[in-house]
Amino acid sequence: MSKRLSHRAWMAILLGALVGLIPLRFVLLNALPRETADEKRLWLLAASALLVIAVGLLFALIWLALKDIQQIGEQYRKAHREAFEEMTEQIRADYRRRRERERGSKNGAE
Repeated sequence: MSKRLSHRAWMAILLGALVGLIPLRFVLLNALPRETADEKRLWLLAASALLVIAVGLLFALIWLALKDIQQIGEQYRKAHREAFEEMTEQIRADYRRRRERERGSKNGAE
């Protein structure tokens, strides 16, 4: 009975996580000491890990945005197709009625 989240909900979560990385970066990178070579390596490792996480979140956000655009396009095409088919059926029905009237008026004139 699990309910799946929509693409837009996931995009909001990812955007929140991406924005949340900004203060995390300031806190984490300012808290790490940078005096010795080992401390600098640790600082660079933490900075690169945060960068990789940010890029991963950004790519996931872009992918979800593209999937949402694709889903909107499919819904639009489906609605357009249904409206077109309904309009075509109405035109065919009008044409049939007009032909029947013309046949009826020709038969009545003879």
